[in-house]
Amino acid sequence: MSPKRISHLGPEGTFTDQACHVYAPADWERVGYPEMHQVVGALVDGEVDEAIVPIENSVGGAVIDIEDFLVRTSDIQIKGEMLLGIEQCLIAHPDVDMSEIKVVRSKPEALSQCREFLDAHLPEAARVGTASTVEAVYRVKAGTADVSAIGPRRAAELAGLPVIRSGIQDRQNNVTRFVILGNSDHEATGSDKTSIAFSFMNRDTPGQLYMALEPFARRNINLTKIESRPTGDELGNYVFLLDFAGHRTDPEISETLDGLRELAPLVKVLGSYPIATEIH
Repeated sequence: MSPKRISHLGPEGTFTDQACHVYAPADWERVGYPEMHQVVGALVDGEVDEAIVPIENSVGGAVIDIEDFLVRTSDIQIKGEMLLGIEQCLIAHPDVDMSEIKVVRSKPEALSQCREFLDAHLPEAARVGTASTVEAVYRVKAGTADVSAIGPRRAAELAGLPVIRSGIQDRQNNVTRFVILGNSDHEATGSDKTSIAFSFMNRDTPGQLYMALEPFARRNINLTKIESRPTGDELGNYVFLLDFAGHRTDPEISETLDGLRELAPLVKVLGSYPIATEIH
């Protein structure tokens, strides 16, 4: 039997690669793609068995492309989640003092997440954006000793470069939530979460959202996330995304979803799956 295949955003050394490395067993084939649409496209096309993608960050918020993909796609569901603590590191050549650094490379989001550290310790260094943190690290390896990078510790290890300073992100509680996607969700475990999307399809009446959410409160179903996104069909038409405790097969959850379907023309269960704990 051939090993399972899982897609992720590459190249090797990214935070998504790190999450995939932790999640997937050693005998799985991890397939990296340069673009997010290729990661999920490989799953839709049957080239891989599962995909792991970031869906939200505690600092940057939702990953809109993934949310939109889950709402639009009929055959893909969330079957798991992972919370990964994001530790940004300053990476440079061996034996380089920070006073010698004249350039800091990384993707713009990482540079922004480390602004306070850079202002305090490297105020004169030029900040140069790259397509990924991994690209920044390998440019350091190929460049002169006055160039550094901000990126994951795993990228430094793969490139054979030392970490000069670790944990340099401005917010120490920077966490990215990843979801594992497949052709079906997860069976009930007793400690589960369900993600759904629903829309009133522009049938606007007073109290709609209250009537949709009140049954969750009445049944003591804990909502862990509520978010709205434009459907893209017309102005004023929104899709609501909910995460809540429980599995879609739990009787109180099933009854609540049946009631929601009577109010909203579009109700889509994005998946039920075990609640994750944070890893580092």
